[in-house]
Amino acid sequence: MTDTPSGKDLLRIERGREILEEEARAVSSLCQGLGQEFAGAVEAILANPGKLAVTGIGKSGHIARKVSATFSSTGTPAFFLHPGEALHGDLGMLESRDILLSFSKSGETEEIRALIPLLERMEIPMIAILGETDSTLARKATWVLSAKVGMEAGPLGIAPTSSTTAMLAMGDALAMVVLAERDFGVRDFASLHPGGALGRRYFLKINALMHTGDRLPSVFPETPLREVIVEMTAKKLGMTTVTDSSGHLKGVLTDGDLRRTLESSRMNGSGPPILDLPAEAIMSRHPATLPPDTLASEALNLMESRQITSVVVTGEDRIVLGVVHLHDLLRAGVPL
Repeated sequence: MTDTPSGKDLLRIERGREILEEEARAVSSLCQGLGQEFAGAVEAILANPGKLAVTGIGKSGHIARKVSATFSSTGTPAFFLHPGEALHGDLGMLESRDILLSFSKSGETEEIRALIPLLERMEIPMIAILGETDSTLARKATWVLSAKVGMEAGPLGIAPTSSTTAMLAMGDALAMVVLAERDFGVRDFASLHPGGALGRRYFLKINALMHTGDRLPSVFPETPLREVIVEMTAKKLGMTTVTDSSGHLKGVLTDGDLRRTLESSRMNGSGPPILDLPAEAIMSRHPATLPPDTLASEALNLMESRQITSVVVTGEDRIVLGVVHLHDLLRAGVPL
């Protein structure tokens, strides 16, 4: 692509801006109509002892699925109920203590209208987010939230664009106000997203990532360097722990320690054969250590601040439990 847009490219860019501006105006127009019905819907969800069932069909169904997921991930148990499947057995997913949140542009969706007498029989209240507030669903719903738009964005003005954007925005507003009143915090959010960056930051601990057993490099203080090199090469962590026979940590020996010792021996040209030296002669006697319940994010911060690539994990009396390496943290996606 060239740096200078062609005439056709400029036209495409301008049309894209027009679509975005039209949809932005549609969402902005919702603010003026927000009132007591919205506050009542928030209160109903907060006070609801059951779950929030979210329904819609077609493009409204896609919006309903997304809003259901938003509620579920922010502290309000919710699920998507397909209105057609509800009429063929999935109605059993509902209980009398639940609330139904319905999305519809016209308010006359046949499948959702068919649910109304069933909801009334079960005494399940309904929140309706609608494009048309003068409709069957609006008259039957307990709380009505308008997502009415003047026109759909786009050259034809018929494809669901502004209307679905407005419904999504209203659903998000409802979910976020409920979240705020639940005092749902970052740690709560992280607990529901253990596989995400926040979950790893707040809950992943180094005992889930550390090298243990046969994967843990370990030598004794008297082990000659020729054997130390073999152990370090086999375990591929660029270091080894140095312990006594009971597993107590005495020190750590790294690739850097070996390189510095070899360089010093080459320059001095005297002394005992370097490979015959015991590990304790060159090991670091006060290495960084952490308890096993340390958060992985804290371990990463320690490595960054001390410019090291591994930390020994120890228990009581400095018993070595494992080693966590920088690469283990990065592979797990641990954020700084």
